[in-house]
Amino acid sequence: MARSDWHRPSEFSAPENMRRVALTLCYNGSLFHGWQSQTDSMGVQDELEKAVLKLTGLDEVTVVGSGRTDSGVHAVGQVAHIEIPAACTIPDRAFCHGLNSFLPQGVRVTEAHSVENSFHARYSAMAREYRYFWAVVPDHDPFTESFVTRLREFPDRTLLDSYARIIAGTHDFSTFCGAGDQSPSKFRDIYISEFSVIPSMYGYPVLCYRICGNAFLYHMVRSLAGTMIQMASEGRSARDFEQVLSSCDRSRCGKTAPSAGLYLWRISYDPEEFRWFEEEHAGR
Repeated sequence: MARSDWHRPSEFSAPENMRRVALTLCYNGSLFHGWQSQTDSMGVQDELEKAVLKLTGLDEVTVVGSGRTDSGVHAVGQVAHIEIPAACTIPDRAFCHGLNSFLPQGVRVTEAHSVENSFHARYSAMAREYRYFWAVVPDHDPFTESFVTRLREFPDRTLLDSYARIIAGTHDFSTFCGAGDQSPSKFRDIYISEFSVIPSMYGYPVLCYRICGNAFLYHMVRSLAGTMIQMASEGRSARDFEQVLSSCDRSRCGKTAPSAGLYLWRISYDPEEFRWFEEEHAGR
């Protein structure tokens, strides 16, 4: 899919009298009701806006995130930007310590730096990477509860790998799109789709699914993760999975994976990192 077909605004610069600061943050999603501001519960965006107001002394501010995460979904590399008056003299290095002193323990700002006024946390993003983690453990302990999804056994890796290869590329992901999605197009570019087994620091292996693309639909990653695990457990072929994907029929999707195992891993703003994909798939 050409980047010109991403349906993004052509202009999203800040006024000249304003200063944009990009923030990278991580959070424990089990402590929040998702990223987005909530009227009756705690969202990460709410807590960050409160911290910015306390640090800057402003009357109002809006935090713009690279994307939303659902309730229970974690983040390692979420990116957001704030827009404050250019006259604000708080140095970049002070934002991390300053904001963290006002934030609850479940969320931390890890980087902060002033950016060009043309930078936008959401619309400037070139790729988003998620990772999903499963573990075979007899019962949750304090180190796994809400952070990985438990399995009785790992499904056949050969099948999982075959499904992952099918996902890479440009597809209509309507099958794996939640009912609340408002996107005009359900086509997405997937640059990386792969499984691996990594060691846990607590002594057990963890199955990891890594997916990176230009953008994602509502519940898309969790739907893909849950369906692949279910189909592999049933011994379903790669051809079966391909038919489920191409059907664009939500009723053929498997069980949506729990939020606990999902992490927003990183956001790429490098226009060159995945340019090979656009060149390779030009005209398709």
